[in-house]
Amino acid sequence: MRHERQIELLDRLVGVDPNLPWTYGPTSMRNPASAYTDPARFAREKQVLFRDRPQLVGLSGECTTPGAYLTANLGGVPIVVVRQTDGSLRAMVNVCRHRGATLLEGRGTGGLRRIVCPYHAWTYNTDGQLVHRPAAAQGFDDVTVNCDLHQRAVAEKHGLIFVHPTSTEPFDVDTLLCGLGDDLADYGLADYVHVETRTNSWKMNWKMVLDTFTEAYHIRFLHKATIAPYFLCDLIFDAFGPHSRTIGLRKSVVEQIKDKPRSEWKLLPYSTTQYFLVPNALLVYQLDHIELWRLTPIDVNTVEVATSIFAPEPPKDAAALNHWTKNLDILLKVTETEDFQQMVRIQKNLESGALPELVYGRIEPALVHLHTAINAAVAESVR
Repeated sequence: MRHERQIELLDRLVGVDPNLPWTYGPTSMRNPASAYTDPARFAREKQVLFRDRPQLVGLSGECTTPGAYLTANLGGVPIVVVRQTDGSLRAMVNVCRHRGATLLEGRGTGGLRRIVCPYHAWTYNTDGQLVHRPAAAQGFDDVTVNCDLHQRAVAEKHGLIFVHPTSTEPFDVDTLLCGLGDDLADYGLADYVHVETRTNSWKMNWKMVLDTFTEAYHIRFLHKATIAPYFLCDLIFDAFGPHSRTIGLRKSVVEQIKDKPRSEWKLLPYSTTQYFLVPNALLVYQLDHIELWRLTPIDVNTVEVATSIFAPEPPKDAAALNHWTKNLDILLKVTETEDFQQMVRIQKNLESGALPELVYGRIEPALVHLHTAINAAVAESVR
């Protein structure tokens, strides 16, 4: 993030009492419990948010060398993205054209030359072209349909990789980001190196994961024994179309504003900057590394969450690798034992039918914005 922008954002803290909230949105919001529990509502979300639009599948640093690949489930569509020898990317449906077997699992760091089906060994080039049907003789000679892998639209910019799960129509990343591209370009995300990804499933609606990070109101209470002593209990919030940026701040940032000239103010050393990329991703700048949360809704009350950590350079030795994995340990210890456990309980409470709605206050503007955007997209889909 450019220094001028850091100063502009820090201007909002002038005169702020670190013990009181200062960021209020224009309105509160009442959201029906059914937004989290209704299977029909979930089906509409899955279609309009997870099948009808491009989504983030990863960072460029996860898929750098020829033959490197990423797999994803986008709205139920299995996708694989493969780096080609010319440096471009191909996105394809990750399913063999013969009998529908899944072709690739997880991710690969490079060197893939052929995609071989584990079921009958049908073999494809990394661009999806079918090149071999072994031990078949003339068994498929009368098949007239093209059996290459189905292609999907993919775009890469600012170190981000997006794929449309159901279309081959090209799309523009900056248009998709609604103004966030300028901000994200400053981080040099393409240079970050993937260290580790951990995946877990949770018995809660997919929106609960994003809800966790949209407000700092809960920090002084839920996290009073862990991170509350160090953080302000409010966020700097800005909306970008359906997306948003929130910035959590360490309390020490206020002293900097008091003691240093404005030209010497710095935001990044005191902040956790979060980019909500609706519907499926949360990108976080955290002092010296990048975190990426990717969501895969399974059903109305189950979500798979993949959490990745990226370093600015490859770990040079075991000590450096341990530093990054320890950061991931700490992150997941807080979220999985404090935040997500609470969200699982909330999900059960909503499913009981005893609570007709949730109330989001003006003190939670990012939460209000997120659900306003999601509700608008769902409502538009049924007109």
